[in-house]
Amino acid sequence: MASVLIAAVVSAVWCLLAIWLGRKLGYVDDPGRSDLTAHVQPAVPLGGVGIFLAIHLSALWGGHLDAPLLVGSGIVLVLGLFDDRLDLSPVIRLIVEIGAAVSLVVMAGYHAGGPLFAALAVFVIVMAINAVNLYDGLDGLAGLSTLIAALGLAWLFAGRGLESLPPLELAAALGGFLILNWHPARVFLGDSGSYVVGLTLAHMMLSSGDSTGEVIVAMGLLGVIVVDLLASVARRLLSGARLFEGDRSHLYDQLRDRGLSVPAVALVSGSAQAVLVGAVVLVDRFVTPWAGVVILMILMVAALAGLARSGFLSVNTR
Repeated sequence: MASVLIAAVVSAVWCLLAIWLGRKLGYVDDPGRSDLTAHVQPAVPLGGVGIFLAIHLSALWGGHLDAPLLVGSGIVLVLGLFDDRLDLSPVIRLIVEIGAAVSLVVMAGYHAGGPLFAALAVFVIVMAINAVNLYDGLDGLAGLSTLIAALGLAWLFAGRGLESLPPLELAAALGGFLILNWHPARVFLGDSGSYVVGLTLAHMMLSSGDSTGEVIVAMGLLGVIVVDLLASVARRLLSGARLFEGDRSHLYDQLRDRGLSVPAVALVSGSAQAVLVGAVVLVDRFVTPWAGVVILMILMVAALAGLARSGFLSVNTR
């Protein structure tokens, strides 16, 4: 388990270094830089570099360096670093994300499951990248929820007889990052970090099972992150807004509008994530994969219906 400690230390130490380095390089997000930002003090969006280093250095120490993940996460890390500074167009981002996903699918051998499974794998990777990126809107929010997802993956891996060390290393890296990302944050994941974490989670979900049903059940571990993604798509379709245009109407934004503090939103969302992750693991343990898929789909529809009834699919026009 030394590699788990290494992941936490590397991530935390990098975040401390990034605060100094970001100021030197002018790589700092100031409050008010965008109408979509909600932080209260300058922060460095370089936490993703630390997550990347922590994942791969801990794996190298543990003797299980994942070359396909190294390549795929390296591609989206560079994409995110450019995106954070240049605000790349959605088309360019999507093309590079698909390229990274295809590279990972081919190198990891997912294409051996046939063209349909390969297409599913590419979709899962691109979806997870963007879901985590969209969810990274408040201090501590994405870090805590993805940490819980990673712990859920370790639990799922153990139940399926797989080595649970890689998701534990990811969880430790996120834990080290959260120390300086908790409100008021001094370090952000940045686009680079949300892309790396999303791709890593997707890769682990894809590697967690031998069947399509098992992979879809594992995708449920994204929990509140994918619920927010689906709610955002539904909200924008209902309002006529463009799908790739940012807004201030995410579930976490609306919780803030209803009076919750930033730490409270992160903790409420993390609690909901823990419940959903626990449900997914229990479903995986006690029913067949396709029965699990049906149950999770029912839960997802019920969650969206509940959000609609509570007014969470409305659009913030501020």
